[in-house]
Amino acid sequence: MDKKTIARVRRRFRLKDVELASSPWKLALGLMFRERLPRGSGMLFDFHFNDRHGIWMLFMRFPIDVYFLDETGAVIDKVKNIKPVSLLRPSTWKVYRPKRACRYAVEVTS
Repeated sequence: MDKKTIARVRRRFRLKDVELASSPWKLALGLMFRERLPRGSGMLFDFHFNDRHGIWMLFMRFPIDVYFLDETGAVIDKVKNIKPVSLLRPSTWKVYRPKRACRYAVEVTS
């Protein structure tokens, strides 16, 4: 992940703080178990290769928007206002994937 990509993400999404997830552990953990994500903050996932990487909401406590980006940082797909998984609502038991392969994903509060 280069600094230019992080700078582009900050500008495009108007984020002051961008947390990077690029290790296998960080990519799997993401924003799970957190109480909230402050406004102006986000998490940038670097998957290291292009694929239809999935995002799920297990153990999340707040809704988020997810933007899937190609290797240049261009938005190729987005999913807005994804709700946390609820055992009582099977409609929340899903994995969100972009329409085509992506390299990065950005998660921000809805």
